[in-house]
Amino acid sequence: MSLIRGAGPPLLLFHGWNGSSHNFGAWLPALEPHFTVFAPDLPGCAGIATLSAPHTARAYADWALGVMDARGIDRAVVGGLCSGTAIALALAEAAPDRVRGLLLHTPFLHPGLIRPAIRAQLAVLSSPLGVLFAPLRRSTTLSMLHRRLFAEAAEVDAEHLAHDQADLLRADPAAARDLARDLFRIDRTAVLRGWTKPLAVVLADGDAFIDAPGTAAAVSLAAPQAMIARFPGGHGWTPAYRKHQDEALAGLAMRLRAELV
Repeated sequence: MSLIRGAGPPLLLFHGWNGSSHNFGAWLPALEPHFTVFAPDLPGCAGIATLSAPHTARAYADWALGVMDARGIDRAVVGGLCSGTAIALALAEAAPDRVRGLLLHTPFLHPGLIRPAIRAQLAVLSSPLGVLFAPLRRSTTLSMLHRRLFAEAAEVDAEHLAHDQADLLRADPAAARDLARDLFRIDRTAVLRGWTKPLAVVLADGDAFIDAPGTAAAVSLAAPQAMIARFPGGHGWTPAYRKHQDEALAGLAMRLRAELV
């Protein structure tokens, strides 16, 4: 399944780890006035068949180029959420002529900027113990505990939490481990250092997955042209978070579209 909405230049978005195109439903009002948003479900997620190769960001980027070709999209602004930003950066590195600009929400730039607790989880997933992820992910209790610790689950509506749990159960555990291993090991700062086209970054200052202030500083150093919008909040999509996110995305989308002209 793919989400396609809006008007304007194409904007190709990659959802987060074990997620689906549903992740972007809240983004649409801010993006639709400026872009035609295309958000496919990634292989190994949402019940979609897996890739024949390990599910690295680069492998997903190669798959995305095929999707662009099939859709007749010569060039697009490319973006993502969390781990999806690694795929966007891999695509920009592999085929810079196909990418007009970048829109990165909570970017996973390099392992040192991932918060220690999350980095530890990625390390376990990348190790032989990671095979335990397959049965453990089916425990609603454990999943909810994780969301309470890292995603402000107590303040997120029940429907959204239920959809996240359904996405988790439909995701392929081996594909999830592949991408976790990639996030844990690869530094993508060099991609931004060589990037001269429009770049927009969205960050919640209290994000539980990455060091947001440190990421903002690293992005500014690597790509001085970057437009960075920071707002208060953690990682969970609470009502207050979504309000701030909408404002940040709307402002960046307008500026990003203007820079494409």
